[in-house]
Amino acid sequence: MFRAGWYSPRFMNQPRIPKWARVAWLPGAILLLALIGVTVRYGESQRFAELITRAEPIWLVVAAVLQLGTYFCTAVILKLGLRRSGTGVRMRSLVPLGLVKLFIDQVVPTGGIAGTVLIIRALQRRGVPIALSTAAVVVSLLGFYLAYAFSVLLCIVILWIRAHLSPVILSVVTIVSAITAVVPVTLLWLTRGGAREVPHWIRRIPGLHPVLEAFEAAPKQTLHDRKLLLSAAALQFAIILLDAATLRAMLLGLGHTVPPAVAFASFVLASVVATVSLLPGGVGPFEAGSVGTLRVLGVPLEAAVASTLLLRGFTLWLPMLPGLWLARREMVKQSE
Repeated sequence: MFRAGWYSPRFMNQPRIPKWARVAWLPGAILLLALIGVTVRYGESQRFAELITRAEPIWLVVAAVLQLGTYFCTAVILKLGLRRSGTGVRMRSLVPLGLVKLFIDQVVPTGGIAGTVLIIRALQRRGVPIALSTAAVVVSLLGFYLAYAFSVLLCIVILWIRAHLSPVILSVVTIVSAITAVVPVTLLWLTRGGAREVPHWIRRIPGLHPVLEAFEAAPKQTLHDRKLLLSAAALQFAIILLDAATLRAMLLGLGHTVPPAVAFASFVLASVVATVSLLPGGVGPFEAGSVGTLRVLGVPLEAAVASTLLLRGFTLWLPMLPGLWLARREMVKQSE
């Protein structure tokens, strides 16, 4: 479940991206280049270039503000979980952790596990006992999957109302939902005493034993607080809405007005496709899913590609540099 090599002294002293993770980016990059090539070949390449260069700056500012909101929401979720456990960490110390988790999860596709481990360690360095930090992060994860499930359901409703719910889309969404349901079910089982029932041979997996101990010691009043879980889910859903609003802002900046429901459905369905691919950052499949959904919902090809690329610039590529710097700083400080 947790990767042992991530917290070895050697890795702490010289943080770097694993070789397998670097290679894993290649298929997505090829797919992304193919998508751009198709746009240039079958779309109006001149129109595509004009859309990118003539994007209204005000909407780029709006997109930046919306993305800052996602990091703030992430910090608030952690803040609420820690406060419920009777401890507190300043918001200004929690906000950068959102960037750190984004970077780690994008570079190393482990279903959010690698970034979660790093946040637990970062909170521990800030004086939070590992049991309390584990409880806060688990609540955040459960809230995410609850918000994700609601978003997928809402996406299906939107596509059904617009008469674009094909059997293929429904099948893919159903399969992904079934697969991703394993994570929250496992977490719920662990938080309700399942950690003590894990076989000894599984506990021998490097790095897993201390995690199970943290689950066993985590305060039950935090893990079982329904109000806290609903608050975390609401904030996680707000993050999804902010990302979808960023996509719509990009479309508006390119001169295309679309209903908020169209941007929301496109973003959620693209996220589902990216989840299926298991590629780092969903690079390639996410773009293809977003462009495909936007096209089906009536957005011109050039605008669909340009808005999706601009969205990814704000949600993936721009946060990479500060995310790398913050991740290195966190890991180096943990090794001291």
